Amino acid sequence: MRRQRTYCPYCASPVVQRQMEGKLRDFCIHCSNVFYENPLPVASSIVVDEDRQVLLVKRRKDPYKDMWCLPIGFAEADEEVKDAALRELHEETGLTGEIVRLVDVDTVDNYFYGSLAIVTYEVRHTGGVLEPGDDADDARFFPIFDLPDLAWSSNEKALKIYTGYYRDTWAMIDSYKQLFPEMETVNSLSAEVSQQKEFLSNMLVKIIENDSTEITRDWSSEIKTGIPDMFKHLDILVEVNKNVLKKVQEGLRGRKDSSGFISFKDTGRELRRLGMSLPDILNAMALSRKHIWMHVIRKKILSSPLEIYITLELNNRIIFLYDKVNYFLSAGYVGQ
Repeated sequence: MRRQRTYCPYCASPVVQRQMEGKLRDFCIHCSNVFYENPLPVASSIVVDEDRQVLLVKRRKDPYKDMWCLPIGFAEADEEVKDAALRELHEETGLTGEIVRLVDVDTVDNYFYGSLAIVTYEVRHTGGVLEPGDDADDARFFPIFDLPDLAWSSNEKALKIYTGYYRDTWAMIDSYKQLFPEMETVNSLSAEVSQQKEFLSNMLVKIIENDSTEITRDWSSEIKTGIPDMFKHLDILVEVNKNVLKKVQEGLRGRKDSSGFISFKDTGRELRRLGMSLPDILNAMALSRKHIWMHVIRKKILSSPLEIYITLELNNRIIFLYDKVNYFLSAGYVGQ
């Protein structure tokens, strides 16, 4: 139990409690000092490995002896709270790390310590050997969705916030594994949208690469019903569409030069020689782009708002790539 203040540390006179500013506070009747109970700063770390397991320590001392919690401890005088988090991590588990982000700040009234301000960071493991320190009986990783009862409610709150950050990313990874189990999977991704965008872009490239025949077949069926005048040249159009899909893959991979698109000038000239109208050709290209997304939707990989948002941004890149195709097709068609 936290010790109660009995005597004033300045004049050694008895301390009484007095109602002040709406709260009952310790007060020295001799020197009139008021003692405010400010929260003690506490630093905590969330360290999660590539298998979505979170690092916990088993407490050796009270409070909550023999219970599990995140690596946690008090910040010392003149110590940054984030530095305290890394120090406590190393002292309690033997591991070193670097701060990724602030996850949560929680204020709690603890029966043992009194008022605490618990600051929790996401920490990336960078080195060290896992072994419990002086304040811990054990240190190990647990599946993040199958944890033992935790000593601190603030740990539970911070972990809930943390899993919320990564739920969309983990869903994308799981979708990727389901679609392409033969490939070496990515075990961890940053929460940064730019990296998630890159990940989904790579997924789209792989889908187009694996399923270009199926995408082109469905596209051909719509050409037959929607643009019947072009159906008699379907063999040529199928090859054109396969080349377009290859350029989309290259563009999504980040290739920026336009040299590979110039060949579509010759394609435009050939389509004109065969008597196809330019509006029909451009309409066919619009249907080609449509069938990429129709195929992706059938794969059911867009399960979250974040994935849909990122996909809309990727669609802008695909529109730009089709615009380049259309430009060179049109230039060849009109004889430029």
